[in-house]
Amino acid sequence: MFKYIPDQVPDSAPLIVVMHGCRQNARTFARESGWIHLADKLRLALAMPEQTQANNLSNCFNWFQPNNITRDQGEAMSIKQMVDKMKLDHNIDPKRIYVTGLSAGGAMTSVMLATYPDVFAGGAIVAGIPYGCAKNLSDALQCMSTGHPSTSPVVGLGPSVDVPLPPGFCLFFPLLCPPSGGHTFTPDDWGTFVRQASNHPGPFPKVSIWHGSADTTVSPINSTEEMQQWTNVHGIDSMSAVHDTVKGFPHQTFKDANGNAVVETYSITGMSHGDPVDLGVAEDQCGTADQFIIDAHICSSFFTAKFWGLVVN
Repeated sequence: MFKYIPDQVPDSAPLIVVMHGCRQNARTFARESGWIHLADKLRLALAMPEQTQANNLSNCFNWFQPNNITRDQGEAMSIKQMVDKMKLDHNIDPKRIYVTGLSAGGAMTSVMLATYPDVFAGGAIVAGIPYGCAKNLSDALQCMSTGHPSTSPVVGLGPSVDVPLPPGFCLFFPLLCPPSGGHTFTPDDWGTFVRQASNHPGPFPKVSIWHGSADTTVSPINSTEEMQQWTNVHGIDSMSAVHDTVKGFPHQTFKDANGNAVVETYSITGMSHGDPVDLGVAEDQCGTADQFIIDAHICSSFFTAKFWGLVVN
């Protein structure tokens, strides 16, 4: 764990857990994505987990391994222990702890929100994967490509006779697979993955979801499925979105029965795989362009912090 504590952090400061993507490191990602800047500006504490090559050769969080994505086990437990350490060493507001990440870090954000909904008030999944899609590497690749695990597709051999395809089959032999790509989970299936990840009865974290519409590394279908997962968890109709645009990009907001916005999605039109930033010094700008940090003229970190209620207008 790396941490960043700005000067003159007030008592009961919010804490943001910021998780990098594959082939990135914690401190560079936190700086380039704009979170260091926002920590100074908004007086937030940051915890920055960093993967090691001993655990994953590409420095990816292992968001697809059951022993790392289960409550009180593996990497999920390690990240939770980092939160506990920050709470012990600094005067963190336990009701204002949030988590965000890009790509593998976004998928690990899904893991943390699902396994520790009692810890996090909110999260932001950037180019990530919904919780429960993958339980092995083959599943992970298929989820990234199609939004469902590799063990789901079946081939019909006759009336009421379906034969499951082996793991990874559709990834490597797509022309031999059903046109639909096979079975996909329903919103209730996605929600059940979260409900079964802990015994927490609610309330659940509010979730901001970001994805580039031209992402060929992690299919944008995952953004739709993340929305279905978290609207289902919150008991919201996934067709009840309020539509608008922010900085010219399609934006959906989903409100609970009390009128509180608890899920939102951003589709960054034409953007490939990465975290959108907006270079400049205006209040809503942040970031430094780099590989997978894309100047899309919208700062995901700023608007995420605003969604969480950390930006005071």
